[in-house]
Amino acid sequence: MERRRCNKEILQRWGAMLRTIIFSEIANSPNLEDKIRNLNEILQKEPENIKALEELGAIYYYQKKDDVAIEIYEKLSKLEPENSNIRGFLGYLYYETDQFDKAIENLNTSLDLSPDSAFVYFVLGNAYSRAGKIKDAVDSYDFAIFLDLDMYAAHLDFAQKYEDMGRFKRALNEYNAAYSIDMRDKKLKEKIEQLEAKLK
Repeated sequence: MERRRCNKEILQRWGAMLRTIIFSEIANSPNLEDKIRNLNEILQKEPENIKALEELGAIYYYQKKDDVAIEIYEKLSKLEPENSNIRGFLGYLYYETDQFDKAIENLNTSLDLSPDSAFVYFVLGNAYSRAGKIKDAVDSYDFAIFLDLDMYAAHLDFAQKYEDMGRFKRALNEYNAAYSIDMRDKKLKEKIEQLEAKLK
């Protein structure tokens, strides 16, 4: 419970960007197509409406339409070049599509704008790790830990989000990362085994 509370505080500190990637409202929306249609109507009248663009990008990401979400966030990054949350989420979207150089570039830009974002350091560490840049990954994780990020809880939050979205392979990777940090959690081990069986 303590890990959970600590992680929620970190999520709150990260601000608007994290609210974009926490999809409970999207998941509970009865008809996303109506929502998309409404947002597009707003954007026809106001093509630079930041809130509508962010929401539309989040919905497309939730629907696994990553390329469309990236296109929207690229537009947002041009409209608000000093917005660290937008650059951070754009970096996250590139990370999700295995475009690690672009992910690293945007995450570093986000950190240039807001250097105290532990969660961005965490995602940057993941991007460096997946790109095979282990020293840079370790440095990024060290900064995240220094800024009080609970790595175990961060991996669990990612895993649960991926599972809710039906991205089971990515969820399994995050559960395994959490388990490698703390192997005492028997329920987590059971969850990993269930997902492994589901993916076979």
